[in-house]
Amino acid sequence: MTLQELRYFCVTAEVLHYTRASRLLYISQPSLSYALNKLEQELGVPLFKKDGKKVTLTKYGEEFLPYAKRALAELSEGTEHLREMKVPASGGISMGYIYSVSFSALPEFVNKFYMHQGNEQIAFRFRQGKAGELIELLINGSLDLLIAGKPELASIDYIPIYRQELFLIVPSTHRLADAESVTLSDIAGEYFISLNHETLTYHQLEKEFRKAEFEPNTIIEADEYSSIAASVSMGSGVAIMPILPILDSFNVKSIPFADSSMYRDICVLRSSSHEMSPEVQSVWELAKHISHESGNGVK
Repeated sequence: MTLQELRYFCVTAEVLHYTRASRLLYISQPSLSYALNKLEQELGVPLFKKDGKKVTLTKYGEEFLPYAKRALAELSEGTEHLREMKVPASGGISMGYIYSVSFSALPEFVNKFYMHQGNEQIAFRFRQGKAGELIELLINGSLDLLIAGKPELASIDYIPIYRQELFLIVPSTHRLADAESVTLSDIAGEYFISLNHETLTYHQLEKEFRKAEFEPNTIIEADEYSSIAASVSMGSGVAIMPILPILDSFNVKSIPFADSSMYRDICVLRSSSHEMSPEVQSVWELAKHISHESGNGVK
């Protein structure tokens, strides 16, 4: 089996939808189906089962998933360790990132950067945190770049590199737990749990709610997604968030929105008031290339 097949399996197991998985992986659905069938043939067991449009994991898939996730995580950690051994920690590029991109957008972007000729000698210094705090560090020059949602600040330049789909998260016993998809009208009157009002995601969702003339009955504002997932699991309400590994620790279900309108653009950000070093410029140019390939706009 290949690492690519393992990654395809993990993403499909998270979203349980072939079309959405292929879109997240930037491949065609036939290519995804072929890779998953090849993996199943090698393992000698079915990993997924389909009932009409509904896709679920088989008992074999459920058992195999944590092993596949650990294998990918271990390899990523080992690769990063070798890079740290090869390249001194001093100098290089200081890059911030928000928690929710650490499983997809960040490692994919950094891997693409290192694949470019000559980039293997450039070291990254990473800092995880809340978007608001990281943007302040970006503005004052403590960070060179930041991977986060799109801000509404004139002093920040941004390049969209990844579209992160948002899902409705409900308790596993909720009336909508087995729904194939939902709309905002389906959760009218539900108690709502959100990130706090200082986050970029909060303001993005607020715009979507206004467009849909939807008034969320917000009862809890949390600082991070694990608190949101825990509150949903306990039946305190429902939430809208990306699919993250932390959800595996809670008794919740994730449901896509019917019109795929719930998403956020993940961007590479920089302060327009600071000059870019040649190393930072090379990262910025890669972001432009990725954005151009995906058809996103550049500011």
